Amino acid sequence: MNDDFLFSEDEPEIEIKDEAEPFQILIVDDDEEIHTITRMALSDFKLDGHRLNFNSAYSGSEAKKILRERSDIAMTLLDVVMETDHAGLEVARWIRQDLKNKLIRIVLRTGQPGQAPEEDVIARYDIDDYKEKTELTYRKLVTLMYSCLRAYRDLNAIERNKRGLEKVINASAEVFSAKSMHGLCQGILEQLVALITHSDDAMYCRTDSTEAEGLTATLEGNHHFEIIGGTGDYELAIGKPVEQDIDWDLIQQLQRSPNHVEFRIHDNNYYGLYKTKGERQYLLFIKGVRELSELDQNLLGLFVNNSSIAIDNLYSRDTERAQQRELLYSVGEAIDKRSVEQISHHVKRSAEMAGQLAIYTGASFDDAEQLKLAASVYDIGKVSVQMELAQRADALSIHDYEDIMQKVIKGHDYLNQTDTEIAHLAAKIAQDIHERWDGSGFPSQKKGRDIDLNARILAITSQYDAIRTDRTYREAQTMESAADYILQHSGKFFDPEIVGLMLDNLDAIEKIRQRYPDQR
Repeated sequence: MNDDFLFSEDEPEIEIKDEAEPFQILIVDDDEEIHTITRMALSDFKLDGHRLNFNSAYSGSEAKKILRERSDIAMTLLDVVMETDHAGLEVARWIRQDLKNKLIRIVLRTGQPGQAPEEDVIARYDIDDYKEKTELTYRKLVTLMYSCLRAYRDLNAIERNKRGLEKVINASAEVFSAKSMHGLCQGILEQLVALITHSDDAMYCRTDSTEAEGLTATLEGNHHFEIIGGTGDYELAIGKPVEQDIDWDLIQQLQRSPNHVEFRIHDNNYYGLYKTKGERQYLLFIKGVRELSELDQNLLGLFVNNSSIAIDNLYSRDTERAQQRELLYSVGEAIDKRSVEQISHHVKRSAEMAGQLAIYTGASFDDAEQLKLAASVYDIGKVSVQMELAQRADALSIHDYEDIMQKVIKGHDYLNQTDTEIAHLAAKIAQDIHERWDGSGFPSQKKGRDIDLNARILAITSQYDAIRTDRTYREAQTMESAADYILQHSGKFFDPEIVGLMLDNLDAIEKIRQRYPDQR
C-alpha cells in the first residue's frame, strides 16, 4: 500500500458540540495489518457529527456471530478470501438472505481478484462495492465511507418513517375502535407518547364550546380545561382541571391563531391545540419530547387532528345514548312507580349497576350498554297487573297471585313483538328474571346457566338495590346487610360466580347506586 493511503489528509469538517452516536463499522479480514491500517486511516473520519466505532472479525464465522448479536452495524469491509476462497461471498449472501438485513452496506475487498471476478460478484451478490486492496487508497477509502454511510443514513431514515407511518396507522385503528371516552383518550396518549417521546408524562384536555370564547380573553383560563386522559404524572388527574406545568401565554397564542390545528415545542414540551368545527378545544401536552422532524410533526398533527374529531363523534354518540337511556329509564320508573310509594330511581340504579357488573363478567362495553337499556323496560308486563290491582279491593288468593305472575311474564310476549335488539334482550330478561339458580324459580324452573345471563345479573343488582331502598313497611338496610342477603342466597337464588364478582367490587357498585338518590 502506498503512503497516500496512510498519511493523506481529508478535508476538515465542522465540529459539532454534542457528540452523536458513532457509526458501527465491521472489519472482516484474516490479516491483522488490514485492521490496524483501516483504523488508523479512518480515526478522524466524521459524517454529520458521527465518528466511527470499529468492530473486528478475522473469519466469516466470527463476522456472522457479531452480526447476529448487533443490529446496528452500518457498514462492513469484508475480505473475500479467508478460511475459504469464498468465505466473504458466503457472508455477504448470508447477510442479505438469511439475516435479511437490507440496511447494512457491504463492501467486498480482495487481494486476489482472480478468485472472484468483479463483474460476476457484482451481478450475483447484493453488495454496494467491490474493491481490490491494492487500489483502495486513503482518498478512495474516505470517499467510499462517505457514499456508503450516507446511503445507510438515508435508508435508515426511510425505514424509520415507514415504521412511524405504520405506527400511526395502527394507532389510529386502535384509537378509533375505543368504545369509551376514557379508553379513546388513553389510547391517543399512549400511541402519541410511543411515537414522539421517551417520556410517559402526557395529558389530553378538553374545554366545551360554551367556554372557548371566554378562555381566549383571559390569562387565568386554566380552569376551563379538564383533563380527559393522562399518562405518567397525569394519570391520576383525569377529571380534574389543568393546574400546573402549562405556559398559558403560549396557549393563548395558539388560541388566537385562525388555524384549527396549531402546535409548538417549547422548553422541550409539546403543546398542541385542536379546534373542532363545533369550536370545542382540545389541548395535548407532552413533557420532554425529543426533536421532531418535519415529517414527525406533520404525522403528529394529522393523527391528533383526526383523534379530536373521533373524540367529538364519540362524545355525540355518548350524549345520544345517554338521552335514549334516560328516556327508557323514565318509562321503566313510570312502570315501577305504582308499586313504590315514592319517586324512586330503583330501575335506573339496578340497570346501571347491572351494566357495570356485566363488564366484570367479561361483557363488552356495547353489550353492557344494551343491558342497561333492556333492564329499563323488561318489566313492562307489570302495567296490566297494576291496572288490575287498582280495580280490586279484595285480597289475593294463591290462584290470583299465580295468574298475576303469569301476566308479569307476559312482558316477554309484548317485547318480542318489537323487532329491535334491545326489545329482544328485554324479552329474555322478562322471561327469566324470576328463575332461580337452584331451579326453584318461576315460570319454567330453569336452573343454573340455562337462565339468561343478563337476567342472572339483573336479578342480583335489582335485589341488592331493593334491600338498600326505603319502603313504606321498612327502612333501607345497610350495604353490609344487603351484601349478606345476596351472599346467603348465592347458589340458591343467585349465580354464585356473579355474586362473587359483585361482592369483590361492592364499593364500585355502591358508588354507582349513590349517584341516583330517590326523591321523596
